[in-house]
Amino acid sequence: MVDGTARKIRVDLHVHSSASADCLVEPDQVAARCRSLGLSPVFLTDHETIDGAVHLWRSDPTGVVVGQEVMTTRGELIGLFLERRVPSRLSPEETILQIKAQGGLVYLQHPYDRFRRALSEADIERLADRVDIVEVHNGRSNADANARALELCNMLEAVAGAGSDAHTVDEVGSVYVQMEEFGDAQDFLAKLRRATIVRQPNRWRLLAEARLTSLLRRP
Repeated sequence: MVDGTARKIRVDLHVHSSASADCLVEPDQVAARCRSLGLSPVFLTDHETIDGAVHLWRSDPTGVVVGQEVMTTRGELIGLFLERRVPSRLSPEETILQIKAQGGLVYLQHPYDRFRRALSEADIERLADRVDIVEVHNGRSNADANARALELCNMLEAVAGAGSDAHTVDEVGSVYVQMEEFGDAQDFLAKLRRATIVRQPNRWRLLAEARLTSLLRRP
């Protein structure tokens, strides 16, 4: 039975910074925005690099999860809980091996967004037993793509995840996951399975709640 008194946290699992070529927001600004909204730890998942995430992690190891959105030869995958950068343009299989060798998790993002560089259905079917998390709600994808992603997640019996895919400050927290506090990657995965996904929340309410929580925790 789940302990109803366990402290809940909010996390946006898919966020970018200026370490990505297509974002202008500095990592420190991203982290500040996440924390102002009560989103912690910060999951930074830049394209082809972990430099921004490592920069944040060095100053706050418990407050940052290092991720990377990796371009494979067949489309994109995200690795979470990484210790080192995953090389680009490997096969999906080799990319997954590189993620798993670090104790990381494989996160399949926006699988049905036709405007993104997603893996094909044939690729996903081939890799199905190695996917840990399917992004069932992406803040930049349309309702149909997200609905199909949820169907895929159920079919694969994977864990459901969600993220804003923010490339600007205003997008951060447009969707997030509310879950119990976690320790390592496997603990995160177990607790994510019973998490709640919150879509398009009111940003002012989030700010107010985050400030109230901060006040209540002061000694």
